[in-house]
Amino acid sequence: MRYLLSWHIREDEMRQRSPAWREEIMAFLAQFEDELFVHSELDWVEVLDPESHAIVVGPDAEIRNGFYNESGKPSARVWAIRVENRERAVEIAAKFAGQLDTWIEVRESLPGAQRP
Repeated sequence: MRYLLSWHIREDEMRQRSPAWREEIMAFLAQFEDELFVHSELDWVEVLDPESHAIVVGPDAEIRNGFYNESGKPSARVWAIRVENRERAVEIAAKFAGQLDTWIEVRESLPGAQRP
């Protein structure tokens, strides 16, 4: 089964955290992502620009600054994982959530979307 895990955080929230926290988080992410890759559970990771660099494109190619869900938090990092079951996806998300001190969105990628 394939799942997408998303970490949502605002740019100003990241700035409010201490440099030591940010360094610890980056070290954790590098190590844990490597572990998932070694166990063939990590397909890919995307680290996204902060929301200050985001745009949205609407009908007729209208462009606006910002991210789509302005009342929520923008995505900061997305992981595509391939695991045996939902419970394992939740276990991985819980480790991210505990270390990042936030909620992690977990969504199954439907089989029809997995085309080469």
